[in-house]
Amino acid sequence: MHQKPSLNRQFQFRLKRHIIMPPKYIANIQILRFFAALLVTFAHMGVAIEDRDAGFRMIYPLDWGLGVDIFFVISGFIMYYLMNNRFQEPGVSRDFLKRRVLRIAPLYWLCTTLMLASIVAAGTLVNNNAIDLRHIAASYLFLPWQRTDGQTFPVLSLGWTLNYEMLFYLLFAVVLSMSRKTGLMVLVGAFSALMVAAALAPPSMWLLRFWGNSIIGEFLLGILLAMIFMRPARLAFFTSLALMVAGVTSAVCFYQTESYIYLPRLLTGGIPALLITSAIILGPNAPASAPCKWLARAGDASYALYLTHPFATTLVAIVGIKLGLPTILVFVTGIICSIVVAATVYVLFEKPFTKQAIGFFSKPTMKETAGA
Repeated sequence: MHQKPSLNRQFQFRLKRHIIMPPKYIANIQILRFFAALLVTFAHMGVAIEDRDAGFRMIYPLDWGLGVDIFFVISGFIMYYLMNNRFQEPGVSRDFLKRRVLRIAPLYWLCTTLMLASIVAAGTLVNNNAIDLRHIAASYLFLPWQRTDGQTFPVLSLGWTLNYEMLFYLLFAVVLSMSRKTGLMVLVGAFSALMVAAALAPPSMWLLRFWGNSIIGEFLLGILLAMIFMRPARLAFFTSLALMVAGVTSAVCFYQTESYIYLPRLLTGGIPALLITSAIILGPNAPASAPCKWLARAGDASYALYLTHPFATTLVAIVGIKLGLPTILVFVTGIICSIVVAATVYVLFEKPFTKQAIGFFSKPTMKETAGA
């Protein structure tokens, strides 16, 4: 009778999960992530041209920032979908948080450093052109901090969304140490308390008001969507299409009526984002066609697109306006360049670096291999 290798059961489980089992991949989500990043890129391309051409006015049928709301719903969905059966697993909180930091931080830190270099080199050509050491440190640590102009944005301005992402990851890591039912109750309770406290806080308590912005509730909407997704039922094509139309229509109505001024973003952004995301995720699977495969691959680079597009859009706008090119040509060129830059960064830096970093930091320790 053969004796099994004296390998700790806990390490066996981790080895199987992290090496043998492939990550879950849903093409519909990747395609949606690409379009969400593209919405944000549209907005910033328009702003980049507006800042340099007084005759140009960006068209806003809806808030192009809806891409951020979609990202937050997707984030809540993915985290629960991947981790729903790992609550109370030994070491799961540490493992989850480590992998999230390794996935998010390196490219963000690189882009933040490039933005600092741009501020020093380009001066007034960059909107965020003031340097404060405390603000810089907070930016690298994913902590909200007020700039010299009083606005709560990091050095790389759009990194404000990552401050919320890290808050969600931190709280989610904490509740993973609990039973699934208890953990979800604690997570909902913590986010609800934050939102209520922020709504009641005076403007001077800007840090609390930032953390408790109702946008954090969109992560919970994503978790709810994941629970629905894990049931076998799926939406028919026309039902999915109706949800999509409802989501886009509500986004247009909220923006055109300026409801975002007096209603929380959880409603004006979260509801349209939930409807749109539900239509894509719960609807029929994307066909295995070449265009869908390319869109899914573009979705893989959506994080790179989100972080790098300000550099491409700003540079194209500066050069295009100085050359006197038609603004529509500048706009289209900026979008194309943003996608090309993102794909390049993803292939050459993000994908290989993340893979190597996670592989390195996921190596078993001597204690684990010895069964200590």
